[in-house]
Amino acid sequence: DITSIIADKCDCGRTIRRINRIARRSDDMFIIRGVNVFPSQIEAALLKVDETLPHYQIVLSRHGGMDQMEVQVEVTAETFTDTVRGVEAVHRQLSDAIAHILGIRVKLTLVEPNTIARSQGKAKRVIDNRNSNV
Repeated sequence: DITSIIADKCDCGRTIRRINRIARRSDDMFIIRGVNVFPSQIEAALLKVDETLPHYQIVLSRHGGMDQMEVQVEVTAETFTDTVRGVEAVHRQLSDAIAHILGIRVKLTLVEPNTIARSQGKAKRVIDNRNSNV
């Protein structure tokens, strides 16, 4: 778990050290084209675009010896019933937000609501197909 220690006195008066809220897990990180990527960074980009839903999946693959990353994001039903121009605008806005946070461009696929599989417990956000591709 990635967090930090709070040494300051608590508002309640306690002076014992505490830990900050857990930000992410170190084992969630993967490397794409030399860039360390955390799923939480993708979530941060999703929060910048109103038309997205909190359901996404990251698919890692390897083509020609290069690691590739695709982000599949569910968008609101209204986005798909809107004009093609509207869908393209959401795609561009989200693609730019991800590129700004990661520093690299990745393949982005917008999908309809309830397209990405739901799981009980912790959501499986990353599908790593890099070992299955040659």
